[in-house]
Amino acid sequence: MIAKPPYLSFGDTVVLIAPARSVSNEDIQAFREWTISQGWHLECAPNLFAIQDQFAGDDQQRANDLLWAISHPTAKAIFTARGGYGAMRTLESLAKLVGSIETWIQQQPPKWFVGFSDMTTIHLCLQKNQWASVHGPVATQWGLKHGLVEQNSNNLASVLKGNEWYLDVQPEQVINPMPFDGKLVGGNLSLLYASLGTPLQPDTNNKVLFIEDLDEYLYHIDRMIRSCKNAGLFSDIKGLVVGSMIDMKDNAVPFGKSPREIILEALAHEGFPILFDVEIGHDQQNHAVKLGCDITFDLSKLAQKP
Repeated sequence: MIAKPPYLSFGDTVVLIAPARSVSNEDIQAFREWTISQGWHLECAPNLFAIQDQFAGDDQQRANDLLWAISHPTAKAIFTARGGYGAMRTLESLAKLVGSIETWIQQQPPKWFVGFSDMTTIHLCLQKNQWASVHGPVATQWGLKHGLVEQNSNNLASVLKGNEWYLDVQPEQVINPMPFDGKLVGGNLSLLYASLGTPLQPDTNNKVLFIEDLDEYLYHIDRMIRSCKNAGLFSDIKGLVVGSMIDMKDNAVPFGKSPREIILEALAHEGFPILFDVEIGHDQQNHAVKLGCDITFDLSKLAQKP
């Protein structure tokens, strides 16, 4: 049974960690101001601004901060500074600190973990251990200069405060249109691909699977989709939600298909509904959504209840 952490209220404590790439104080200033505007008390991890090569400190420092955040006695939410690469190494070092992550997490007070991209690895770990979490913006995104930053942050605050969530879906976005409901799992396609054959590979049976990605070669999208298919990730799912698939790269000899065409060629005949261009992921519009929680599709919108 998935443990849904308590929603946030005015005066609650939240924490910020960097399990992957390094971050500066300036990078998170806009995020810090946003938490104040929500009436939340922000605590930064002890090693938040540590640097080792591209990482936010060495593996043990990042693992210590993840341990500090998950076991924090009063925090209601764990925000993450940025993605990049490193969460896989952080989890490996956390296991060295606590032994069985599964046993240790079950002893901790549930709290909302927020992030996306490389944070998919931690989302998968939490859902394996029956914690719901939030696929949503990372702290550095508050400093971006496009016009959707405020909308994204307002949406995240609404989710964390326990409000109903929905996204309108147009008919042209849907293949094999059928209503569905089920628990939402998934995240970044590259990290799902990396989880295949490991303890973090998600159980997608009777679930709704979500994928998104950025800056990949088109042939690699094809490889990842087909590998996930061969590993059974698309078997017996209720539906597939495809978020933003942007900034794709190609070779001198073109691959010849877009991400949508790659997915359709591999999966359209499977019969489950596929929703494309859902505004979740690396594009400017990045709606927060709860992983491990029920999501419904009624042919016109996706929705989650508190």
